[in-house]
Amino acid sequence: KIFEEFQPHLLKQHENMPKLTYDNFSMAVDEFFSLLEGQKRAIRAEAAEESALERLEKIKKDQSKRMDGLENEMEKVRDHAQLVEMHADDVDKAIGVINSALDSGMDWTALFELVEVEKAN
Repeated sequence: KIFEEFQPHLLKQHENMPKLTYDNFSMAVDEFFSLLEGQKRAIRAEAAEESALERLEKIKKDQSKRMDGLENEMEKVRDHAQLVEMHADDVDKAIGVINSALDSGMDWTALFELVEVEKAN
């Protein structure tokens, strides 16, 4: 039941509306306010449930975006790994050259210049 208002007398404008009658006005007031409290609790519960569902949906969307981002990152890393595997010999040679240059005492600036020259070749 949803009560809109209570009146001690039936007014003309309410004659065509659904109505309940009580033995006395006190009973009408008691039932009106007790049901009004129930309605407020129900509305608060519905609002809390709706809020929880909205938060859940937001979390699901966020997790989905994160998954998509991680999958894209995984593809990039997989592609890089395949490139390294395909050129493993060249990578090993480059690591060897860098390690031997560092072992011979070459400083980092000169090493960087060496790498730049080799990239150009």
